[in-house]
Amino acid sequence: MDLTTRKNIFKERFDQIKDKDLVERFEKFLEIQLSGNKIVAYTIQGEPLTKGMYVEKAKNALKSVNSGKFTSVADLEKESENW
Repeated sequence: MDLTTRKNIFKERFDQIKDKDLVERFEKFLEIQLSGNKIVAYTIQGEPLTKGMYVEKAKNALKSVNSGKFTSVADLEKESENW
């Protein structure tokens, strides 16, 4: 099957999508792919992350830890006893 045929089939199938969130995920995916940025990871919600986005999230996490915004293992163990 040639590329033009595959793209036309994809367009027909895409037009059948009724889920707004799925369309948004396709939009984000295309934006990243067409920008030349490679996806290096995904969030637990399935959102793609480029290297720059991943590094930014890691920096923000480090800032949170350095400012004391984290749960210690001991606190987590105590909390899990009530689950």
